[in-house]
Amino acid sequence: MAKTQSNHFHFANAKSEINMTVLNAVMSDFSYANHAHEELALGVTTEGIQEFSCNGSKFRSAPGNIILFNPGDVHNGNPGNDDTLKYTMLYLDPEDFYPLLGSAAELDKTEFRLSENHFGDDILQSLILKMSQLVAGTGHPSLEYEHFLYRIAQRIAQRMGIFSPDSWVSNKDTLLLKVKEYIHDNITEDISINDLSLVANISKYHFIRLFRSQFGLTPHQYILNHKINRVKEALGTGVSLSHIAQDFGFFDVSHLNRHFKRSYGITPKQYLHQLTK
Repeated sequence: MAKTQSNHFHFANAKSEINMTVLNAVMSDFSYANHAHEELALGVTTEGIQEFSCNGSKFRSAPGNIILFNPGDVHNGNPGNDDTLKYTMLYLDPEDFYPLLGSAAELDKTEFRLSENHFGDDILQSLILKMSQLVAGTGHPSLEYEHFLYRIAQRIAQRMGIFSPDSWVSNKDTLLLKVKEYIHDNITEDISINDLSLVANISKYHFIRLFRSQFGLTPHQYILNHKINRVKEALGTGVSLSHIAQDFGFFDVSHLNRHFKRSYGITPKQYLHQLTK
């Protein structure tokens, strides 16, 4: 019996201030003509074989492999065998992403050219797929998008050999202490990097770099850590877990459980039970 031919292309924009489009594609008998994007394209082959050429070189991408096209890279693509091809692609605005890459590397650069078009990287694969899931979902705070984008930039900087590890300094900058106070006073709000950089009165990419050197955490990690600490305080007040999750900007109790467990090894309900039994 002949295989049913199917081609589907679903595009979605991130519901945040960052300029990013996600493509989830299914291809069985479709071939891309030679073309180039203005964005940085970063994707994962999830099923089948993805065959493509880029700048004169040919590649075959297996499930789990990463595909990367710089802006202007001329490429094509098609299924590499009779199996249906599935892949996820992020299209990232260079004006948003390259300064973030510079921030991860602590370099005052806003332009980069990445040398790898096809490679394996389990960490980057996971981050790309998580970002795709985030865009497909609802109710996520702006900072969560920015955090995953920073982690993608961080991982690429590590692959390029230019990443500057997070650090911590004892003498805190007055403006950064003002930002910390703002976070504590507005922890139940949907705080964005733009909000915080305005408080500090510096560009958001320079702000991210300074913040992680001052506190040893990215702004998202610091905010999430403070939210979890506030959740822990609220557990003994008699307020339902669903209301606590909502008050501190978690999508639902499951979302809260996942983050709480990463800090304490158990869920909020288990934590409260152990302290009150």
